[in-house]
Amino acid sequence: MFSHMVAGALPLLAAVAFAQENPYVEETVAPANYPSDWDTQSWWPQSPATTLPAEAGKPSAIHPSAQPSTSLSGVGSYTYSSSAVSASPYPYPNGTSMSSSPSSTGDATLPACKKIQYDFPAGTGGNATRAAAVKEAYTYSWNAWSKYADGMDELLPLTAAGINDWYGWGVTVVDGIDTAIIMNLTDIVEQQLAYIQKIDFTNTTYGPVEIFDTSIRYLGGLIASYDLLKSGQFPNSYDQAQVAALVSQAESLANKIAYGFNTASGISSTYVNFSSNTPVEANYTVAATNETYNATNTASAGTFILEWFRLADVSGNQTYRYLTERGEAPLINPSPAPVYPGLVGTEFDVNTGAMLSFDGGWHAGVDSFLEYLIKTYQYKVDITTTQYKDFWLQAAQSTIQYLADHPYGFPDLTFLTELDVNGSFTYSSDSFTCFAGGNLLLGGKLARACRRSWTWGLAVTDGCHQTYNTTLTGLGPTAWGWYNDSDLAYDPAD
Repeated sequence: MFSHMVAGALPLLAAVAFAQENPYVEETVAPANYPSDWDTQSWWPQSPATTLPAEAGKPSAIHPSAQPSTSLSGVGSYTYSSSAVSASPYPYPNGTSMSSSPSSTGDATLPACKKIQYDFPAGTGGNATRAAAVKEAYTYSWNAWSKYADGMDELLPLTAAGINDWYGWGVTVVDGIDTAIIMNLTDIVEQQLAYIQKIDFTNTTYGPVEIFDTSIRYLGGLIASYDLLKSGQFPNSYDQAQVAALVSQAESLANKIAYGFNTASGISSTYVNFSSNTPVEANYTVAATNETYNATNTASAGTFILEWFRLADVSGNQTYRYLTERGEAPLINPSPAPVYPGLVGTEFDVNTGAMLSFDGGWHAGVDSFLEYLIKTYQYKVDITTTQYKDFWLQAAQSTIQYLADHPYGFPDLTFLTELDVNGSFTYSSDSFTCFAGGNLLLGGKLARACRRSWTWGLAVTDGCHQTYNTTLTGLGPTAWGWYNDSDLAYDPAD
């Protein structure tokens, strides 16, 4: 459910499934001339995150300058205030520790997400031969890890040696257990559950912990596995104490990561020191001014809400949600404003919340921030997530109007260009951007956007598919560039 790879790795499958459900989406290539009426489309929000009515105890728009407080049962009052947070020695409400907050309350209600997947008729939509090959490959890899790298993070396949490059907690196990559950590899899942229950997530000897990847790989793996095992879709006789430990272990890890949110702006630091329970700075230098800032890139800072919102629900501790909600606020209220609405740059100042660059797009450094906005809206529709959806729609509008481009001589091919640090078109893209097609399709379905959104989603997916389909190996490039439809290339001097 929470895999950050779904939209990026499988945009073509999402596009195909969506097209089957919506046969009236017959255009598979975006029109050469951009539509002129986007700004007046009634389904585009004109002022995202500013006009929703207030919900009891919550601000109508979570903005860095907003300072209402929200009472949480058992954990006191949380204040959306830079001064309040920076004055506290802990990143928790009123200085309490997470251990004194409500913990797991038993089997949590499974999320009632809006279903968008195509319903294949019985006996269709599958490929038994391919499925068996995937299971065989997973089992082979698991057995190799168990033999040569048991207890370590990863196996180096060329040397058959183990390596701890993700803090020594066994990322191969935690990041891969949900896949084993789906494939009904029960013997392997039993081993993985037993392993996970014994991990000490409060300690590591491998330096400061990088918050972003730790969250999406470890927390995402733990929570997704718990939801899958509680969904009823995979009948099993697994040890229920070990299943419950998936949540308690997620809490244990999140309680340590949470110290990284103890910043003046609420934006998480890039790293957190598990020994001192303090944020660790990461520097970013603005080339034009040669000024250096304590910064976090946008994808890192904006890719917590899905896992942490869900953890708040399954644990009963809403502090997890409020920490990440506060950190998301400067990103959806960017200052200064980006060149194109919704297309924020890749760096934000952790101290002030200010945006430091204008290199917007869907590429590495921004990608999963946009991805999570619409997915969190799918997970739970409320005032805050509706603001996320509205900001996403604004970004999608700008993407279709400004970033979508047809290389010179290839009017039927569509790519999304990146912007440089000054907000100029680079006529280049990267493999991370390829998830955007599936994300546009998802958002178009959830937000009931006009059919152009679906058309462009299909076009972007097809463009990325062509970058793979036209190589000798079938492997796509990490990055590529092109001449625009006017036969012009990017000039950094412009």
